Amino acid sequence: MASLTVRDLPSEVLDRIRILSERERRSINKQFLVIVEEGLRTHTTALERNREPGPTAGLQVALWQDIAGKWEDDRTAAEIVTDIRRNRTPGREVRL
Repeated sequence: MASLTVRDLPSEVLDRIRILSERERRSINKQFLVIVEEGLRTHTTALERNREPGPTAGLQVALWQDIAGKWEDDRTAAEIVTDIRRNRTPGREVRL
């Protein structure tokens, strides 16, 4: 099996891989391979279907769980909602 050295990996990315590896009870190396394999599968499938690739549902859930509860903001919920709505890209009707 071949080896690969990854250079200039941002510390935030490595931290997220560490979190996922602990959650999935895998080594960092094995977790990295799982992420690469999943990404290749997603991108290959997207290319075959001629659409934009994106994370799988499982990866989306893991990423959301990773950031859940970490949001810090001095604004009220109403101020945050107003700010989000004000900064949306115009052109698409959205009902909330």
